[in-house]
Amino acid sequence: MSYKILRELVEAYSPSGCEDSVQKVLYKNYKTSDNHFVVDNRGAMTAIYNENNDYKVMLIAHADEISLVVNGYNEDGTLKVDSNGGIRTKLYVGQRVVIISNDKKYYGVMGYNSDMLKKEKLEVSDLFVDLGFKDALEAKSNIELGSFVIHNENYLELQNDMVCARAFDDRLGDYIIHEAAKKAYKDTNAQILVTTSTGEETTGRGAYSSAMMMKPDLCIVVDVTFSGDYPNANIENDVALGKGGVICRGSVINRKLNEMLVETAKELNEPLQYEVWQGRTGTDGDTILKTNIDTPIVLFSIPLRYMHSPVEVASKYDIDSMIKVLSAFLKKINKNISLAPYKLEE
Repeated sequence: MSYKILRELVEAYSPSGCEDSVQKVLYKNYKTSDNHFVVDNRGAMTAIYNENNDYKVMLIAHADEISLVVNGYNEDGTLKVDSNGGIRTKLYVGQRVVIISNDKKYYGVMGYNSDMLKKEKLEVSDLFVDLGFKDALEAKSNIELGSFVIHNENYLELQNDMVCARAFDDRLGDYIIHEAAKKAYKDTNAQILVTTSTGEETTGRGAYSSAMMMKPDLCIVVDVTFSGDYPNANIENDVALGKGGVICRGSVINRKLNEMLVETAKELNEPLQYEVWQGRTGTDGDTILKTNIDTPIVLFSIPLRYMHSPVEVASKYDIDSMIKVLSAFLKKINKNISLAPYKLEE
């Protein structure tokens, strides 16, 4: 399988609150005569296949990524920043970054000093961005407050079919759901809604608006999850790269959808892994659960090393496997299948 589209997705910058560039890459690569795209007022985008079918199946992944945001200027021309999503502060020190301001790209570095390196706990307020401006006046005239600061790291091929990039959370999900829908839609008994949401890392705004507007009969959430297959990972699961997609078991998840997903993978001889989230999953599934529509949810996740870093690592094998399982799953689902967790009478 070609990974050209995935590379293009990663090389587009899409901080939470400004997801336009990734949405346009997806539209360019997946628009066909058999679908049409809808963009809502919160920036979430949905590709719709088989619109005349009244049974709606939504696949959702988020288009945004974590970043920093400019919130002030220092007298020497460096920029003050705050977090935009769940950043890992220490991973920004001494790194190259790109700043998005007024639809323009500026390049800079995250500066550091000896005091920062001595701190046991580094606060985001300790960070600063150096673009070479001579003073605050020059910085203000080029960089607006609210501009986004993003790691300037892109796609890299590693050994053994491993790939590395910033923002695999959740560009991998965006790629997987579109590829699965493209392979399956002609053989499904449902309207397929392929949604790339906005603001998952911060507010959940896109998942909420999309679910309320589209009113799907069921929702398949595709996001990343933590793998524990590296030194001192301190991850309480057995998830590893190269062993297939990860099914979530927990109170948010519809048990029958989980059973169907497991059955589909077994029929294809594709491997699966499992994780347990008894409460919140930290995905768009949590947001959809809070809408006033009765949408059962299943969460199918991509194993990922070094999440929320500029060097997230994933396996091509897992990506391909998940596309196969999801496309086959879409072909099986139909409105005659009851997803109620139990019957009152047998």
